[in-house]
Amino acid sequence: MGEQKLPPKQPSKITTKVAETMAWRDGKRVGLGSKDYIGSTRWVRLNAAAYTLYSIPDSAHPNLTQPPPPLGLGLAASDVEELSSLVNNHTPVSITD
Repeated sequence: MGEQKLPPKQPSKITTKVAETMAWRDGKRVGLGSKDYIGSTRWVRLNAAAYTLYSIPDSAHPNLTQPPPPLGLGLAASDVEELSSLVNNHTPVSITD
C-alpha cells in the first residue's frame, strides 16, 4: 500500500463493489476512447464511501498532474492503471486492515 487517507474509525473489513473507473488528464476527466486516455492518471472509485483507489507516482509514472482525492487509498500508478483495465462496476472488492 502506498498511502491511505481515510476518516477515523474505519471498519477492519469493507466488502463492496467497483462504482466506476476514472481517468484524468490535465485536471479533466477523459473517456476510454479519447486521445488523452493513454498516459492518463487512473482511479477506481468504490461504492463504499471514502474509498477511491488513486494513483501515486512510481518509476513508470514519476509526474502525476492529477491531485489525489481528499480520501482514499493510494497505490502505485502502474498498479491502478492495470487494475482499472481489469474491473467493471460489477466487480466485488474486499479490503481488510
